[in-house]
Amino acid sequence: MFHFLLVDDNVMNVKILNLIIVDYMKENNIELGEYNIIKAQNGQEAVILAGDQTFDMIFLDIMMPVMNGFNALNIIRKMNLSKQPIIVMATALKDDITREKEKEKGANAYVVRPFGKKTITLILDHYLRKLIDDTFHHDDFFDFDDFGDDTHTIDNQDVVMDAFNNSHQKLSTEELLEEYDYLKDEIHMDLEEIDCLIMNNFSLEDDTLDLDCMVHNLQDFFGLFSSFLHQFSEFEELSKAIASVSELITNVDINSLDEENKEMLGIYMKAIIMDLLDWKEHVFIKHDAGDVFYANASLLNSYIEVKKLLQ
Repeated sequence: MFHFLLVDDNVMNVKILNLIIVDYMKENNIELGEYNIIKAQNGQEAVILAGDQTFDMIFLDIMMPVMNGFNALNIIRKMNLSKQPIIVMATALKDDITREKEKEKGANAYVVRPFGKKTITLILDHYLRKLIDDTFHHDDFFDFDDFGDDTHTIDNQDVVMDAFNNSHQKLSTEELLEEYDYLKDEIHMDLEEIDCLIMNNFSLEDDTLDLDCMVHNLQDFFGLFSSFLHQFSEFEELSKAIASVSELITNVDINSLDEENKEMLGIYMKAIIMDLLDWKEHVFIKHDAGDVFYANASLLNSYIEVKKLLQ
């Protein structure tokens, strides 16, 4: 029996990781009754659960409220447990300092978000066999450098994110809207059109989207939002990414995807839509975004993962 704990305050990240693990178990003929997956939203919950239950593997995000992943890792490693779990740290930071810090504190692996199915598969292949054979040692550190660069990060992730990070400086809602005051009527009409499209064609209550029924609606939404963003020179990278999502959806044959990939694609599509709607609300409706670029990293990460999934 394998026991997993997934710890992340981002519900969508947990759902995606859960889906990857379940898919891996199916592919390796491990039945549902032979493993279980528990979820937590912060490091404090992870520490409490680790003290109450025995886990074989914990996937632990670094940046979380209440208690971050570093502190949770440190506490769990000092706990008097019957068996110390394999701990995989997840972060958006790809640098040697972070990796060495995690290794020093007792992490067994280090993945950079956004990670794909291949990344998690390599980790599960490496450690589950050792758990079955009872050959795992607590100082066993899984180093992606031994497998080549293409196994660790999504294709072009560094290029896309570096371009984004170098393309802007902090800009408040007030500064942005003051610059584009002459467009306020057009902005208002565009936002109304986006809202009408969502209200009349989308059901966002479920965890994933029914892609069989919504492909054309997705094309319309991303095309409309890309055109809206194109009015602002500050959002050139984001506009291109959203336009590319629309193109990817247009060209994909939904019927050619297996159910797991179709479900994962639906999760990412909903994540992108929800991020865009939240961003629109805070920048153009509530006017309370301290930095109008705050959602770009999340959106670009989701776009990269969608591109990798469809390729």
